[in-house]
Amino acid sequence: MPVADANVFIRGKRTPFDSALTVPEVMDELESDSARRKFDFADVSVMNPSEESIEKVREKSEELNSPTSKIDEKLLALALDVKQAIVTDDKALQNLALHLEVEFEAYMTDGIDEKKRWEEYCPNCGRKVAGRCDRCGQKSTSRLV
Repeated sequence: MPVADANVFIRGKRTPFDSALTVPEVMDELESDSARRKFDFADVSVMNPSEESIEKVREKSEELNSPTSKIDEKLLALALDVKQAIVTDDKALQNLALHLEVEFEAYMTDGIDEKKRWEEYCPNCGRKVAGRCDRCGQKSTSRLV
């Protein structure tokens, strides 16, 4: 039984599974009636991951400077706990899963196949910076490298 990210219920016409697991916060992300119907039809069990797995995922996320959300990290922690694949099209989440050796399945896009790191850089000058660029003042953004 895979662990499902919210984008599986929000995008597309149907889910790629009959039943799945997810975390409680995913239900809050399902704003449309269509997404909620897909969620209900899919027979989804809602669980919380262990604190140990959450901490392991957060540490790796910080190490990689990953832009994943707390909900993404909880989903990945749940996948770690139950030793199941996570279904997501979120590239940052797929990358974090690769680094933690958790299987993932892409849903409507091609999945990534290479581990990457995120770095902060100035979109104006291209220099590696964190926060604001000391040369031009532009706010940094993140990219996979």
